[in-house]
Amino acid sequence: MTTPTFAGSPYVIRCGGQGHKVGLDPGRFWRPARCPACHAAVDPFRLRRLWWWLRGQAPRSRLKVGATFLTPLDGIILLTAAGLALVSVLLRTGDRWWGGTVLLFSGRWPWLLPLGPLAVMALFSRRFLTVGLLLVPTLIGGLGVMGGSLGLGRLSGRGDPVATVRIITFNVAGGETAARHLAELVDDWQPDLVAIQECGPVMRSAMAAIRGYRSYSGVVCLLSRLPVQSVEQLPRKSVAEAGGSGMVIRYRIEGPRGPFDLTNVHLDTPRQGFESLLRGETSAPLTIEEGIVLRDIESRQARQWVEEGPGPRLVAGDFNLPSESAIYREHWGDLTEAFEAAGFGIGATRFNGWIRLRIDHVLADDSWVVRSARVLPDYGSDHRPLLADLERRR
Repeated sequence: MTTPTFAGSPYVIRCGGQGHKVGLDPGRFWRPARCPACHAAVDPFRLRRLWWWLRGQAPRSRLKVGATFLTPLDGIILLTAAGLALVSVLLRTGDRWWGGTVLLFSGRWPWLLPLGPLAVMALFSRRFLTVGLLLVPTLIGGLGVMGGSLGLGRLSGRGDPVATVRIITFNVAGGETAARHLAELVDDWQPDLVAIQECGPVMRSAMAAIRGYRSYSGVVCLLSRLPVQSVEQLPRKSVAEAGGSGMVIRYRIEGPRGPFDLTNVHLDTPRQGFESLLRGETSAPLTIEEGIVLRDIESRQARQWVEEGPGPRLVAGDFNLPSESAIYREHWGDLTEAFEAAGFGIGATRFNGWIRLRIDHVLADDSWVVRSARVLPDYGSDHRPLLADLERRR
């Protein structure tokens, strides 16, 4: 395995015995190497030779990839991209079967962990092609796996601020903490409408104290500085008969270019099935499957209720559905999701330990143009408020 030492060779290292300089043949990866002077092991774990191979500096190695213009590191980057693409596809099987649903609602950022060491190795390789190839898995991971957005909708031109409606949707988790920050939230962002879910008594009292706004209270609430013409709730019987606990309320609002409908939703959560799975119950897959059926029925009924209004239509709230969900795509996918259209980044709104998901949405029909969208800072809940600026088309 050893070769004669010669000056300037990149393959000369010191042995682990008396520090003799030893020349290695990187093309003979699998055979052990020993110092010819003291017989000490040289590169026993083959890490040095592996690094040469990854950088494409071992042209005679038996590990060499076939394509001459790609290094082995390039191949690993492309394999990582293929793996992330597969994860992206599997995420879209969520809410079709129980395993896909578990994957859909699990934390996604661990799938991106290989990109860190690959980025370091790509930079050290000093190859423009290698660094460029790294953009492929990065984009697939950021957009396809994490559900991020590039915010290209913001480039659609300048809007008419007079015709723009600013809406915030915010699950306040009961509101005991968030109520103390409600006035701050309204003062910071000056929304026209605030759709609130899990609206408890403390939050209702805080809403009533906001000057310049009128509050409409229930399990889901609305804070509005635009005139509200009517309030209608999806009959609870139709939801309860399916076993659901979702709330759906439609408001008829007088906007800058005429009246429109805003529907505030808080749909059922798949939490029960996941808790059953964490407890190790053998019935957990069946519980998750039953939850899929229930949430599908609930979304179908909610969407029908949205369509019964005269329009134009906005829908906001806690859907408990990421946009990759099959249920979401079937019942809500034809509407424009504000953050996907004009937000930038991952846009997570639900924070549960190391799990970050966007399950809160602002949706619009074709009567609206989304001008901007962003996730706001923490205002006292395990959800983050989601803000969207929407312009009513002429």
